Amino acid sequence: MLKFNKSNSIFEPVAKSTLKENNILERYNLQKSIISSWELFKNELGLPSAFLIGEEITPDSSTQNSLDLLAYDSDDSSLVVIELKRDKNKLQLLQAVSYAAMVSKWNKEKVIEQIEKHKFADYEELLGIVKSNDLNTDIKIILIAESFDPEVIVTADWLTSFSVSIYAYALDIHRHGDESFLTVDQRYPLRELSDAYESRKSSRKKVNTNVDVSWDDVIAGCEYDFAGKAIAMCQKLKTGDPSRKRFIHVLRQFDKYQNMTFFFRNKYVNIYLQGGDEQDFDYVQSKFSTEIKISAWRDGLSLIIETEQQFKELCALDKSLNY
Repeated sequence: MLKFNKSNSIFEPVAKSTLKENNILERYNLQKSIISSWELFKNELGLPSAFLIGEEITPDSSTQNSLDLLAYDSDDSSLVVIELKRDKNKLQLLQAVSYAAMVSKWNKEKVIEQIEKHKFADYEELLGIVKSNDLNTDIKIILIAESFDPEVIVTADWLTSFSVSIYAYALDIHRHGDESFLTVDQRYPLRELSDAYESRKSSRKKVNTNVDVSWDDVIAGCEYDFAGKAIAMCQKLKTGDPSRKRFIHVLRQFDKYQNMTFFFRNKYVNIYLQGGDEQDFDYVQSKFSTEIKISAWRDGLSLIIETEQQFKELCALDKSLNY
């Protein structure tokens, strides 16, 4: 990593470091930080619709071991097994696959039990989504470590041909002065080949939704008073999925972005824009009269809309959004 000194037009080195050198422990520092910063970290993983279920979970009574983190991806109602290693470990993939095999046998009641036990942020919202959708027995596996042995990546690629979803992310630590910086680098599949990776796997089984869930139910759970009007606007463009509280790709080619998705969370509206990166933060912020929360996710930008005025200003950017 290089630091750009604009005043002198030179690069300056930023020292490479390790988790061990920074005394960052796997469970008590790294895992804790991921939990407390989940909304940011899940975007780094390209899982904007994921909720955390719990940590240190025993996947089956046949083992005394526990998986590090378990999440639920509301995009396809699948469980996500996340295994962390401080450096690298050839057995990390085997461990994660074993845990995935165990939790694939869980039913919805078991998932609900774990959600209610751990009560992570937004767990009540997660409960509503889980109860409204059948559980997908396909499991996602996410490996997070400082580096990976070639055997791990080769084996992950082979397992993909059997429709196993595996993602590997490497953590890089750099130090500059008294500050530590962490980057998350997707090592498998390569970001540029993600579409090809998905096409190699069999089509995921369709997951039934609870037809009794309506947009009126979603509106009743929203704490902001403009939810009804905002959802009504989206319904004119797309049917949407009330069981997952979302409208996917409401607009294509919105402003300079490829598409736009609305997710009506209990406390705010989450907007996902595909395309763009951190360089676009100032550009997006300039469209609003008040500061909004913007973060990057793997494929674009995530916006949190908390007030009706912010929502109006967003809709004013495209005539198709007739709010």
